[in-house]
Amino acid sequence: MALAAAACGGEHRPPTDTAPSAPRPVASASPSASVDAPAPSASASVAAPITSAAAAPAEEAAAPAEALPAGEPELARFQAALRELGRGARKAHVRILWLGDSHGQADFWTGALRDVLQKRFGKAGPGFVHVGWKQYRHDGVRLSIDEKWSIRPKAPATSSKTGDGVFGLGGVVTTGPAGSGRARVKVTDEGLQSRLSWDVCYRLRSPGDELEVSLGSGPKTKIRATATEPPGELRHLVLVSEGRETLQVAPTRGNPELCGVVIETDPAEKPGVVLDTLGINGARLGTPLAWDEASFGAELARRKPSLVVLEYGTNEAGDIPAVDPVKYTQRLVRIVERIRRFAPDTDCLALAPTDRADARVRTPLVRDAIREGARQAGCSFWDTYNVMGGEGSIKAWATESPARAASDGVHLTQRGYRALGEALSTHVLRGL
Repeated sequence: MALAAAACGGEHRPPTDTAPSAPRPVASASPSASVDAPAPSASASVAAPITSAAAAPAEEAAAPAEALPAGEPELARFQAALRELGRGARKAHVRILWLGDSHGQADFWTGALRDVLQKRFGKAGPGFVHVGWKQYRHDGVRLSIDEKWSIRPKAPATSSKTGDGVFGLGGVVTTGPAGSGRARVKVTDEGLQSRLSWDVCYRLRSPGDELEVSLGSGPKTKIRATATEPPGELRHLVLVSEGRETLQVAPTRGNPELCGVVIETDPAEKPGVVLDTLGINGARLGTPLAWDEASFGAELARRKPSLVVLEYGTNEAGDIPAVDPVKYTQRLVRIVERIRRFAPDTDCLALAPTDRADARVRTPLVRDAIREGARQAGCSFWDTYNVMGGEGSIKAWATESPARAASDGVHLTQRGYRALGEALSTHVLRGL
């Protein structure tokens, strides 16, 4: 498994300049966590700046391996899994987990990386998708809700523990009004024509909570607490469809919570790459550390990722008063240690923050702190800041036509995020 870290900006949301637009149920419970393992030693690589919109590297990757630079040693297990996929010797997905802020939440940066990897190694689905969250988008799916839904925690980016800290894999749970609330997730990616599994995460917090789940025109599955499955814990319901479908979830009694759905192909039939986008607007390195460790760890272990990406730092660069950068290094190391307690075979990759117009001095300091954290934790490091062109690059990107950065001096446009995703793919594929 492999792991990666980067930074995202501000409390604003990134612009969406060109935003895209008969089942059988199987119950399943979260597995227990696995044992911790020591992290390997780390090194950092230097990435060349993007001088214009990056071209998809998939074509270059077809060159003979000996013509390419050696791969990152910290990504060796992840790349070995990709090699197995490439030669048809693997009947399991290669999963990437991307934890981060608003840069990742919009699924443009992550979506571009997903596209490159899936084109080369196999399209295995959109992965993790939030259900019932209005302020959210994801490539390859269409989301809709009826009535007003709420989220918990109310401030998802908080670095302080809220309640019991149990928020599923994505750090956010949603609740809709019983009897009238409906949330739907429709797969729109026409490239997904094979069998799909829909792993629905939910939580019944009291004995009276009840939930109704259906897939396409299939039967409605009623979920309620039982003697063997009492309320309180995160649970899973797995549904299967033959090709693209629409999932509908409806609270029918009480206040059941939803913690997302994972949509994937059947790996025995069509193994490939899955990238779970877990970005949260405004998140910092302290955000995932505020979640309940055992609960998040069980969900992480359930996914068995081959790579985890940590994409934080832009919000830290804008913090006033400033925090000692050493604390950022320590937090990154703590996140990696926590992940490896539940996913001991993971590699890791840390991404530097993007350039930020109002943090010319702070951004390089945060970048250096993240790079040091990557070194200590045994993670590969990719210098997003340098790739953009360093200090002042976000203003330069904003003046281009079409622009690759937004006018807020923090976020990029869809074009800019796609360029970063394609550039990042050359890093993770180097040597393959």
